[in-house]
Amino acid sequence: MIGNEGIKPLKLLFTLLSVILLCALVVFSFALWKDVKTSQFDKLFKQNQTLISQSRAFFDHQTRLIVKTVQSRFVTNGVKERSVTNIFDYLMSATNEAAAFSLVDLSGKTLVTRGDITIPSLSDQSNTVIERARTSQTAQIGYLLRAGLLGDSYLPFFVPILSDERKVIAFVVAFYRVQGESSLMNNFITPDGNTMWLLGERGQVRMSYPVPRGVVSDLFGWRLAPETASEIQYNLRSGKTKEGLELEVKGEQVLANVGYLPEYQLITLNSHPVSALFTAWLERMQPIGVIFILFLLAALLAYRAALQISKKISDAKQAAEGNVHKLSKAIEQSPNSVVITDNNWCIEYANSHFDIATAKPNAHDKARGHNIIDYPPYNVLTTDLKKISDEVALSGNWFGERKTDFDGKWYSFSISHITNPSDQITHYVTVVQDISARKQAEAKLYKQANFDPLTGLPNRRRAHENLTAELQSAWKHKQQVAVLYLDIDNFKNVNDTFGHMVGDQLLQLVSARLVKCCKDLANICHISGDEFLVYARYASESDIRKLAQKILDDVQTPVLIEGKQIFVSVSIGISRYPEDNNDVTGLVKFADIALYESKREGRNRYSFFDHELDRRLKRKHTIETELRQALERNEIYMAYQSKNDIASGKIIGFEALMRWNSGVLGPVGPFEFIEVAEDIGVINELGEFALRQACIDLQEFQKFSDTTLKMAVNLSIRQLNDDSIVDMVAKGIEETGIDPSRLELEITESLLAENIDQILPRLERLLELGTALTIDDFGTGYSSLSYLTTFPVSTLKVDRAFVKDMVSNEGDATLTHTIITMAHALGMKVVAEGIEDEDQLAMLREQNCDIGQGYLFSKPLTQKEMEILIETHELPETTGFKSKHFRI
Repeated sequence: MIGNEGIKPLKLLFTLLSVILLCALVVFSFALWKDVKTSQFDKLFKQNQTLISQSRAFFDHQTRLIVKTVQSRFVTNGVKERSVTNIFDYLMSATNEAAAFSLVDLSGKTLVTRGDITIPSLSDQSNTVIERARTSQTAQIGYLLRAGLLGDSYLPFFVPILSDERKVIAFVVAFYRVQGESSLMNNFITPDGNTMWLLGERGQVRMSYPVPRGVVSDLFGWRLAPETASEIQYNLRSGKTKEGLELEVKGEQVLANVGYLPEYQLITLNSHPVSALFTAWLERMQPIGVIFILFLLAALLAYRAALQISKKISDAKQAAEGNVHKLSKAIEQSPNSVVITDNNWCIEYANSHFDIATAKPNAHDKARGHNIIDYPPYNVLTTDLKKISDEVALSGNWFGERKTDFDGKWYSFSISHITNPSDQITHYVTVVQDISARKQAEAKLYKQANFDPLTGLPNRRRAHENLTAELQSAWKHKQQVAVLYLDIDNFKNVNDTFGHMVGDQLLQLVSARLVKCCKDLANICHISGDEFLVYARYASESDIRKLAQKILDDVQTPVLIEGKQIFVSVSIGISRYPEDNNDVTGLVKFADIALYESKREGRNRYSFFDHELDRRLKRKHTIETELRQALERNEIYMAYQSKNDIASGKIIGFEALMRWNSGVLGPVGPFEFIEVAEDIGVINELGEFALRQACIDLQEFQKFSDTTLKMAVNLSIRQLNDDSIVDMVAKGIEETGIDPSRLELEITESLLAENIDQILPRLERLLELGTALTIDDFGTGYSSLSYLTTFPVSTLKVDRAFVKDMVSNEGDATLTHTIITMAHALGMKVVAEGIEDEDQLAMLREQNCDIGQGYLFSKPLTQKEMEILIETHELPETTGFKSKHFRI
């Protein structure tokens, strides 16, 4: 709760401010009302002066006009009705405001009248107006008259007619309209809300404009109240016509200004309703009222804000008092040591954990008055105390971590100062914490983040940092650095065969051998999996070769893990700084490219990076990218090479060969893209396309030949390792309607040698479909011949390597003859590949070879070209190749 002592001044101030604002509003309102009234009185005075001027001018003009027109003619001609009528017609044409003119004798009797109205009796005017006009011989304004009971009202104006003897002999009376567009005051400009009055001396209403409701209807009985008339008379007699009056007219309070036309005994009055004045006053007061309300609201908000601030101050004071108590308790309960010293580092206060190093009880009480560096662990700061004092004076605090010799632990020190109002340091506050556990955790995290947990070697992240530092140092000293990227050969097979535990042990053994091998020669890092990085400075290329060969020799010693002897080798890719690249990323990338080359060349070797390797790898990547969409883009097509009967030269079949004409790379050979297709997993799609298209084209070829033609389609190891191969072949046969006995499936001998157990079930199912099996590249697989009796192989294809030199090389000729003889003995046919000249063909005929294939007969042709060949017995001219060994 806020105390009354804090609220009372605020309440008093708010009340006083509110009263002052209210008084100011009242005073201003009254002054504004007076100003509005004064302003309106000034306007009424000016308007009334205009009314007097215009009224006098009008009646004076009318008097002159009537006298000038009537006087001489009347005296000369006497009262002749015709003459008078003509005069009155002229006057009416000259006076729009006049409704009629009459000639009246001295008794008030009407003699002649001209006009469109019924002239009322003037008898009630005879004793007053007529008499006054006769006596004064001046024009006089009469009382309002009404033409009939319900007719319009008119204001009579009596102009005396004098004889030559200057005696009044008659009166010309003009009747002026007081209503309508031609009324007497119609052309007068009257501000909104104002009313102009013409009154007799006793307050009789002569006319008003605009005509107030009820005035005309009560024409003969209405006049100003006596007290109102008296007040007007008093104002006129006292000469205060410039000053305004507040009157009651017809029950309405008005502001008014009066004037007097003595020659016509006519009082002019211009009035403005007080209610309208009040409205104007309210309009001017409105912004002031809004401002007043805003000021009042602002004061109220300020009052509330002040109350809240006062409450916050009170709460803060109470909280501060509570916090001081809590802080005192907290410092005592803190597990950290808190020490307050003077500016000479003498202890004035220490909490119960002061002796954080030895934990002696009550040590903090005994330490008061002694220097802080007399006690451990604070004494570790002895040599730094001057520097600490300077930094605290400069920045306000100092933080540091120190390991003590006293107990071998780590402590953090946080020191700040306390200053007096003059900003002079009076005390130091030192907080000490035992951070030994944190340091151990940080060291553990650092090791986890930077070292491989399996081998203990620096990991990829640490390798990048270390190699970066090595390159910077080498650049500084103008030295060279070699980067060796290592990969354990066939490590995946070890993992898959013996399990990951054996694989992990193998990694540990290899890393241990690398550490021993490269000790004092190079730095070793374990990048990931079975990949290692070795880097070292070198003077010549021979240094790198020696190191790489040493690694190959030391690693390839067989290892015994869990009773299993495992043969290990590594492949190495080498890049050089600064020759190949000058940054870590580039060097590692180029070493990896060189490693790929070592793998490609057969493993267990090292290769240096050169830019041709980079070009080949980039081309391989492009092939991988483009090959994925080659089928969709219709870039893949089939070519066919004929298989001819050796004896007759007759075409008896074809081998389907896939070709790729890339929109980016141009023609790409199958030796490039087939292996890539296997790697990226599109070989099945390509194989399905090849089989289906070959079957379709075989049906077309058959239309041009009477001989039953066969089609050989190659299968890759990846296809044979996939269970879907059988369904794919069956689907192709069914959809194309080909006789399965005309379809030959070619597989290389090396596939049977390496994967006989895995592919045997699938081969059996393929043979069950009715297809034939051909062994391609026979004689190069280094395999057992027993599989020839296991499978119903129908054909052997002698590899082109034997055919190429068989004419000049007796060994190749003998081997070829042996294969042909063996195949015939087993009931198989033999196809000789790569026949390119007549001598080869002649020798193969002598050896009773069955079928020949090669450029001597035909190069690979497109479907259309092959159809031309079959139909015409000659190669199309577009092939640029001629042969005489074609027969159909």
